[in-house]
Amino acid sequence: MTKTTKTLIMVTCLALTGAATASAQVQPEPAARGFVSVNVGAQPARSTISTSGSFQIYDETGTFSSAAGVQNSSFFDLNGGLKVWRNLSVGIGYSGFSSRSSSSVTSSVPHPLFFNRPSTTTQVVPDLQRTEHGVHIMAVWRVPVTSKIDVSISFGPSFIKVEQQFVSSGTVATGTQTFTPTLSTESGSVKGANAGFDGTYMFSSRFGVGLLLRYAGGSGDLATLKGVSAGGFQTGVGGRFRF
Repeated sequence: MTKTTKTLIMVTCLALTGAATASAQVQPEPAARGFVSVNVGAQPARSTISTSGSFQIYDETGTFSSAAGVQNSSFFDLNGGLKVWRNLSVGIGYSGFSSRSSSSVTSSVPHPLFFNRPSTTTQVVPDLQRTEHGVHIMAVWRVPVTSKIDVSISFGPSFIKVEQQFVSSGTVATGTQTFTPTLSTESGSVKGANAGFDGTYMFSSRFGVGLLLRYAGGSGDLATLKGVSAGGFQTGVGGRFRF
């Protein structure tokens, strides 16, 4: 369990303790049978994609290495669920994330005429695309605070499809030491977990607004990229619908 997840759980427990005390002093409306929530917000967590390789040219070995940081960006989130017992609901959610980042590429290319005279250069490759599509299964426990305000916590597994563009190799024009990066794209599924807190204010018995604080992420391997991190801490605001 990551430090971010532990912190989120502690904050959530404290919030629920306070909510439980408050709920004992009020008589809220009965819990809804189901819910739908829509959020937009930020996913600030960053990760780095690193690659390296070697190639033969001019009877010597050339090398390259690259490092691309996945940048902060916005995310979209849609969730829905049904009450199964008291204030406990089960739900499923979808989140979408997309960002572009640059990669720093360092290459060492042998000289076409002289041995042990490599040329080492560093260049920047812009606009490498990262997309994430997450499906989150959740058990949600909701605690009414007043007839219009409630808080809830959620836990469950997450499954995130990742698509990442990266520097996979390169070419050198004949008779030169100029390295031109070659880009590739890989995709795959990453398994993880989610833990979240939601605070909601209802304008009516059906419609309201809310604040979402959640960790939803994990890590896994793609075809050649190993230990790829996906998701992370998310914060968003949006609409709430109860039925």
